[in-house]
This record gives sequence, C-alpha cells and structure tokens, in this order.
Amino acid sequence: MKNTLYIVDDHKMLLKGLKDYLEENTEWRIPYIFTDKNECLEKLNELGKKSPELPEIIIIDVQLTDGTGFSLVQDITKYFKSIKCVMYSMYDTAGYILQAKNCGAMGYISKVASEQELINCLKIIQEGGTYIEEKMRGGQDKLNAVTPLFTKQEKRILEKLLQGKSNEEISEELFISPHTVENYVSFIYDKTNVKNRTELIEKYK
Repeated sequence: MKNTLYIVDDHKMLLKGLKDYLEENTEWRIPYIFTDKNECLEKLNELGKKSPELPEIIIIDVQLTDGTGFSLVQDITKYFKSIKCVMYSMYDTAGYILQAKNCGAMGYISKVASEQELINCLKIIQEGGTYIEEKMRGGQDKLNAVTPLFTKQEKRILEKLLQGKSNEEISEELFISPHTVENYVSFIYDKTNVKNRTELIEKYK
C-alpha cells in the first residue's frame, strides 16, 4: 500500500519513537512494528504475496534477537519482491553496507543520521532509487571500484573483514578452515594494496 511501511527493531523505545516521529511529521503510515524477524514474516505471510495491504518499505535493524536483519532482508526480497528494505543500524562500516547491498537492501542508514536524512532516504527508495547515508558514500565508492576484482567467496570474506571480525570468527561463520581464511585474506590484501586489517578498514570507511 502506498505510503505504508513497517519497522523491525528489537529496541522497543527506539521502535516507538521512530514510528511516532514518522507518522507525525511525514505522510507515512506505520500500521505494524515488530521486535523480531519471525513476527514480521508471520504478518507478511498472513497478508500474502499479492495483498494490497503489503507495505512499500520495511525499515530493518541489522541486529535482531532472533537472527540478523540481513537474513530477514533476504527472505523478504526473495518472497515479497514488491517490498523494498532499508537497513537501519548503529554500524557504519563498509562491511555492513556491502553485506546489506548483497542481501538485496535498497538503502542503508545509521541510527545517528538526522531525521531529515532518513526521510530523504525513504523518499528516494519509494521512487525506485537506492540510498546510502551521505557520510558513508566515500568509502563505498572506493569499494565499488575494486569489488569486480574479487571472487564470490572473497567478497564474503571481505564483508567480514570490514566488519572487524577475526579469522576465527570468519571461519566459524562461513564454515571454512582457519587456514583457508588466511589464504583468502592474503589475496584480499594483495588486491586492495594494504598490509593489514587496520589499513583495510581505514581505506574503505
């Protein structure tokens, strides 16, 4: 339904505050808010894929109590193709933005962004565009220039590196050996012309 959106965030005060602000200051209607992934999916499935009551946009927190916002975005973009997703997060590093884009999110904005920037983000996405918070665009532009150099697996590992994760964490999340991770990390350093994680994160932040 036009000018309708949902919000998914496990911080109840922020959830209510954001809902109240948008309904009082914009034309957006927010009939449902959710604190976890399953609540949101249950409501969407109840409405059905072709329901005129489906929202135009869903704002989704990166970290939820029952999983990541990324997995929710993947489910929504796979089964409810008319809905556009915006990631709303306290994280502003390139790795999270890259993962959001790869999951199908149309926008990424931090929780410290101004209210006006969030409103602008929603308007642009409603009109069919994509949006990354202004202060994050420089790093993303540089990252976009080098991502064609990477294999699919290298891109996954690059996401994790830019999120500040250790080799051990990457190994556990991607179900590959630590030695394999080390090899991929070396390839990524070579392709980005950096010597370590600190340089990598600094280069693309």
